[in-house]
Amino acid sequence: MHDARRRVVLSLVLLGSLLVGACEPTDAALPRLTEPAEVLEEAIRTTAELEYVHARLDLAVTVPGDAGRMGYVVDADIDLGRREFHAAVDGNLGIIGATRAQILVVGSDLYMRTEETGRWQRSSIAPGTDPRADVPPNPAIAVALRGLLEDPSIDAELTGVEACGGSQCYQLVATIAPDLIWRVVNGAVFGAPPDVDPGPVDPAIPAVTLEIEVEEATRRLVSIATTIAVDATTADVRVTLSNHDLALRLVHPPPGEVDG
Repeated sequence: MHDARRRVVLSLVLLGSLLVGACEPTDAALPRLTEPAEVLEEAIRTTAELEYVHARLDLAVTVPGDAGRMGYVVDADIDLGRREFHAAVDGNLGIIGATRAQILVVGSDLYMRTEETGRWQRSSIAPGTDPRADVPPNPAIAVALRGLLEDPSIDAELTGVEACGGSQCYQLVATIAPDLIWRVVNGAVFGAPPDVDPGPVDPAIPAVTLEIEVEEATRRLVSIATTIAVDATTADVRVTLSNHDLALRLVHPPPGEVDG
């Protein structure tokens, strides 16, 4: 049970890290962009160079029956270059109850501690089971995403510029058609040979609408949010980024606080 929970949380944080990127600050004022493709391409450009970021993942799932509403909130400091992170996880599992934990990944060591024990439990990530090995490098992700901007299955609209925190952000709405989601799920976007046929689209896959915020002054990606409904189950997902390229150093916990 604990191993399954660790894998779920590790995958959630890595999912969040796939959506983050990089940028370097600039002192010069940048001209305002007017086309959604330009804004998204700039967000990808700044994203591809990011080495460090703080990411917050809010995931809420509403299911029918007694389970009701469940979800996770994950706050993570991520070293994208090394694929290491420290995450604080608050989970609400409905009728199962709440859980609070910390996850630390440094090198091939995975540490986890819960609010109940207060001590780190260490385990090693074997090379064949490390989900980080399946994540393409940032430049490869950027190339693939730039290619997707020209895909007819994506419809993007720039709805305006509004306040976001202490800044002004481009507000975009991008709708992804089910056929593109199906191609992504089947590996036709990242890493699969170009002649691979993913087969017919699963009719259960809905179109996904993303609400995207990109900071106007720096063209940094600030947040991505979506709501996905399948049958009677609804998932609300939001990834918020901050501390872009603020350097951090993740270290192993003191040996006296570790079991295993």
